[in-house]
Amino acid sequence: MVFSDESTITVLDDRAQTVRRRPGEEFMYECLKKTVKFPTKIMVWGAISSKGTSRLHIVDGSMNMNQYIEILKGRLLSQVREWYGDQTWIFQQDSAPCHTGKLVKTWFAQNGVQVLPWPGNSPDMNPIESLWSILKNEIHLEAITAKEELICRLIKVWFHSEKIQEMCKILISSMPRRVKALLAAKGDQTSY
Repeated sequence: MVFSDESTITVLDDRAQTVRRRPGEEFMYECLKKTVKFPTKIMVWGAISSKGTSRLHIVDGSMNMNQYIEILKGRLLSQVREWYGDQTWIFQQDSAPCHTGKLVKTWFAQNGVQVLPWPGNSPDMNPIESLWSILKNEIHLEAITAKEELICRLIKVWFHSEKIQEMCKILISSMPRRVKALLAAKGDQTSY
């Protein structure tokens, strides 16, 4: 199994944060969080398997079918050959329009890629989603102010963080339990 997805990563940590202040401290520098109205961000494509993390691809602009096919050609196929050689494998992707268009389906058929059926608007059971969250936390342990720094940090953490590599294997091995929980919940929310 190879699980894939795209994620957007920003220069500044963009998660909501609660700040508690005493009366009169509203504008003290120590009580303020830096924000940027339009933070620099990048979209990245990646994949994971029981073998680890794949090569990454920084997406140029918005993803479209042609760009997605180029990613599949340039990143996915070479990675899968490295991981599995001639063994059979199954590819998971979500149901984004750029993933399910006629050109992409034709490319999969021509290249013998077996795609796991994945319902639209489904509970997100893709383990790479959890890995993206961990990746973002790791990236933002250091202050990053420029796009180039963000890309360098992203690559360093994705490939060299022991935590990312360990969590990748844990998340992949959790899939039988995740699927069992999803079936027991009849497709409703689970604790995963």
